[in-house]
Amino acid sequence: MADKDERYAFPWGFHLGDLCNDNETIPLYTGSNDGGFCLLYDKVSEKKVDNLLESLCLEMLSTMPYESLKVDLFDFGKKKFYNLSPLQYIHLFQTAYNPDLMQNLFEELESTIISRYEDLICCNRPTISEHNQMSKLKQTYHLVLINLANFPTEDIALRRIQNFVESACKAGVYIIAFGDLETEQSENKNVQTILEHFKKIRVTEGNFAITEEIFEFVELLEDHTFKSLDLDKSDLLQKALTNADLESLMDPDNIKLEENTKVK
Repeated sequence: MADKDERYAFPWGFHLGDLCNDNETIPLYTGSNDGGFCLLYDKVSEKKVDNLLESLCLEMLSTMPYESLKVDLFDFGKKKFYNLSPLQYIHLFQTAYNPDLMQNLFEELESTIISRYEDLICCNRPTISEHNQMSKLKQTYHLVLINLANFPTEDIALRRIQNFVESACKAGVYIIAFGDLETEQSENKNVQTILEHFKKIRVTEGNFAITEEIFEFVELLEDHTFKSLDLDKSDLLQKALTNADLESLMDPDNIKLEENTKVK
């Protein structure tokens, strides 16, 4: 059996923030082995949640080997993640911001999952994380951010969404869904499938409800205060860019611009 290269293992947990008191600071992670989680929040808390999500993505992109992780966002409306946006030009971040792009991105991710189950996942390599530690041909992990106000729509068959969330993690696709607290009352069965599959963090008036489902050692909250992740995003962006071969990537033939940004 080939030696494992643990640099290419998917991180064991998602960094959500820190537990702080006068004497110490303890990073708080929630396990990634169940494939992701949902963030549900009120309007007052939206900025805190956005900061957490962008910080988490940039921290992972800046510390994992270059091209081992790509962030995919299903969202339209106002732009949320300004510090992630420059990474689209080195193909580490993409946004599906209208229904057609969302359909195309979902089909692309769905196809990736199916092909990995057919061609790569086996008894000796039961997950893409195991595969990547043992194979010279690394597969890119996907961290998929889903704004539940926009996606999934009822146009996609329920069974496809069910298969997607149940199969994604082993195939190296991780999901963080987010939305207003009222999303829990949605009549959209596809949305409910996602909510039922993943553990949930509820955020009200800026306060994160850290349950035992999210963090095993909840007793630490008795004498620690939880501070959600809000890192220096400019610094993390620079680290992510430094990891890339910018000289090659900035070749005009390799640059892909957003629609409607190219000068005619």
